[in-house]
Amino acid sequence: MGYEKLDKRMLELKDEIFASVKESVAILSVKSEPKEGAPYGEEIQKALVHTLELGKKLGFKTGNVDNRVGWIEYGEGEEMVGVLGHLDVVPLGEGWEHNPLGCEVVDGKMYGRGVVDDKGPTIAAIYAMKAIKDLGLPIERRIRVLFGTDEENGSSCVKHYIANGGEKPTVGFTPDAEYPVIFCEKGQMFWEIEKEVTEKPRVNVISIKGGTAKNVVTPSCTMIVEGDFDFPQKDGFIVTKENGNTIIVSKGKGAHGSLPHLGVNAAIQLFTVLKDMDLGGDLQKMIDFVMDKINLETKGESLGICYEDEETGNTSLTLGVVDYTPEKIFFTLDIRYPKNADAGLMEERVKKAAAEYTLGARIEQTGKLVYVPKDSELVQKLMKVYKEETGRDDEPIAIGGGTYAKAFDNMVAFGPIFPGEPDVIHQPNEYGEVDSLMKSFQIVAAAMYELAKK
Repeated sequence: MGYEKLDKRMLELKDEIFASVKESVAILSVKSEPKEGAPYGEEIQKALVHTLELGKKLGFKTGNVDNRVGWIEYGEGEEMVGVLGHLDVVPLGEGWEHNPLGCEVVDGKMYGRGVVDDKGPTIAAIYAMKAIKDLGLPIERRIRVLFGTDEENGSSCVKHYIANGGEKPTVGFTPDAEYPVIFCEKGQMFWEIEKEVTEKPRVNVISIKGGTAKNVVTPSCTMIVEGDFDFPQKDGFIVTKENGNTIIVSKGKGAHGSLPHLGVNAAIQLFTVLKDMDLGGDLQKMIDFVMDKINLETKGESLGICYEDEETGNTSLTLGVVDYTPEKIFFTLDIRYPKNADAGLMEERVKKAAAEYTLGARIEQTGKLVYVPKDSELVQKLMKVYKEETGRDDEPIAIGGGTYAKAFDNMVAFGPIFPGEPDVIHQPNEYGEVDSLMKSFQIVAAAMYELAKK
């Protein structure tokens, strides 16, 4: 069937949907100090209560798992379609030209923190259930909209839901990424490489510090050396003398850890010059490891972890944070791998390579590989809806980044950002084009119905 009736009903609910989104965005649901009954802070708790009250007002069954995950459900049946969103947001940050809590509409764009990520799509999914119910559309699976409250800080909310017996969806999606369907998210390993310094270099290096986060290519790296250090003049470096020290700033270009080839790593740029200066000591071991095993590679060839898969891409390798002091060496690696990779073998090879330079290596965090085949019921039905609703002929995509879909099995990311639209989540002036958001909300409604039909 076409989805004309459902599209029309969603359009009739447009004012109600955006009014509820506006109420939610007005709540600054940034993680804060836990209070009794509010494990992620009082404002996040307010956003959770607001959404649960909306579900009750619309006549749906609701549930609340220890004030960490709420849910709203419609229908009958053993199996359940899950739509997973989140109500927490990142801090506002500076540089807003419109009220970040106001949902102002200017030139067809609605501005506000959470309009796109992820309050807008989450609340719209609740109204999509109302549209399906209002039309009396026949469904064989229950539909449950789940909303977590700690997605921006590690998704402990959904982990708690699962650990405490929360029902897992049979199939589902998260409207918290982009269109069309993201059928694969690479596996992730975040490494910490470190060593206590026992052998000093031949010059007194006070510090080498660079990087903003483990999942970002090092955009800038600063080395401070006591005394007059002879560092060659080169493009990409600023060398100054201050308080009896030599300060070398290596300027690179940041990029997301899943796309290291788009950046210029400032730490590697610095180590390229230092490599042949033979500084000695444990510092030299760190420099040698980085230059021998990483260098300008972004796929992990020299570490023996490069996998290439026609369907899901190749390994990516990113040096992120670097922190050397006279007491300790520390740096991070972000490794992402396709579905044909052997994660156990990768772990062995990274540890072995680090040990060759007397460095210790440990995995600090992992992200599971998400892979739902293109010919699966889930991907096929979502792509059918997407193509019918948009008239576009895009193909499912594999990404190196991670989404909320990692929370459950047989779940993928689906919307709300369309191909070619700017990605403004987490930015000042986060906004959604009202017409584009509305089309996305209609797609979500049609997808929920299609999956619930069996």
